[in-house]
Amino acid sequence: MASTIRQVLQHSLEDLTKDQLKKFCASLLDRAREGEPQVRRRALEDKDEIGIADVLVSTFTDAKAGSVVVETLRDIECNQIAARLEAKLEKLNPQGSRPSANSMITKIGHETLNVILARPVEHFVDKHRSALIQRIRRFPPILDKLLDRKVLDQGEYDAIMANRTPQDQARHLYQGALTSSGTTGKDIFLSVLEELEVHLLEDLRRS
Repeated sequence: MASTIRQVLQHSLEDLTKDQLKKFCASLLDRAREGEPQVRRRALEDKDEIGIADVLVSTFTDAKAGSVVVETLRDIECNQIAARLEAKLEKLNPQGSRPSANSMITKIGHETLNVILARPVEHFVDKHRSALIQRIRRFPPILDKLLDRKVLDQGEYDAIMANRTPQDQARHLYQGALTSSGTTGKDIFLSVLEELEVHLLEDLRRS
């Protein structure tokens, strides 16, 4: 069963584009459920679809990994791939504890389900915007890395550094580069925070 689950998850991940796979991994790292193990960034580094599937099964077990992938695919709005995976999982384990798509539709109705699936997912750095602005005390090292990774150009970097306080620097970053660079810029910003603000992110995820 273990190898079968891995194979099914691997095939679903292979249906994602490169950008979608990056979003999947970012959402997986953001995932925080009480009593559930957390995937660590180092575990996913340099992993292809096969390696990611192995990490998922080893972290969440065969019984849980499938539902975690389905939920994460929903989070990044890959709903068709999620539905196909859910159907495959039901065939593998028809008596599993996760409710089927049909039972969910029966329970909450087609219209409500469509609203849920269409609802945009708020990025971690947007969800915690206020807390990040107020609690990051040393912003220059973060800006240095954003400049190195091309989220900022030199002009934007200098303009942000001209602000006196870390809070004003953070607001300037949010209003400018993080808005214009979209999800890619926010993903990079989050990865930089993973390096430099580990304890702050852990606290925000727990809350």
